[in-house]
Amino acid sequence: VLVVGGGCGYATVATPAGHAPSIAVPLFENRTFEPLLDVRVTERVKSRLVATGPWRLVNRPGAADLVVRGVVTALGVTPVSFDRSNRVLEQRVTITAQITADRRNQAAAGPAFQGTVTGTSEYSEVGDTLQIRAAKNRAIEEAGDLLAQDVIARLRSLERLEPRSGPTDRPTPSPISAPPEAGP
Repeated sequence: VLVVGGGCGYATVATPAGHAPSIAVPLFENRTFEPLLDVRVTERVKSRLVATGPWRLVNRPGAADLVVRGVVTALGVTPVSFDRSNRVLEQRVTITAQITADRRNQAAAGPAFQGTVTGTSEYSEVGDTLQIRAAKNRAIEEAGDLLAQDVIARLRSLERLEPRSGPTDRPTPSPISAPPEAGP
């Protein structure tokens, strides 16, 4: 059974109950002045969750095993490089968010995870205003994607989950395991 979120840019595949932990990601709160940054970052996190698994994305937090909430607290734009006339050539976008992950029926124990995550990306300040804004938008998307990767890594650590392997993927050997010793 295939469930597609209309206009959301991601899709989920239904799995048998108990096979994959369910996760909900309500719309993040936006405490910046960048319009729709909350939507963009939330969608990046959801897309990463679906792409990397093993979670099953659900829409209702009350039906999820794990609920990830976020507050986008900052969007910084910092000059990175300048020309000889001291004009900015390149800018760095940094998105910062506070993330909290709560397990169902364990609210009294406190959050399963709480922390700050960031994502950064650079863009060129060369061109007309529309080109610069388009470049900044791409950098915001890339920074949001890196922030989402950070969230996923922390969730994997929390759940002690390995990335989903495709049919042609080979399992990655553990860095702790030593190669078998050669015989005499």
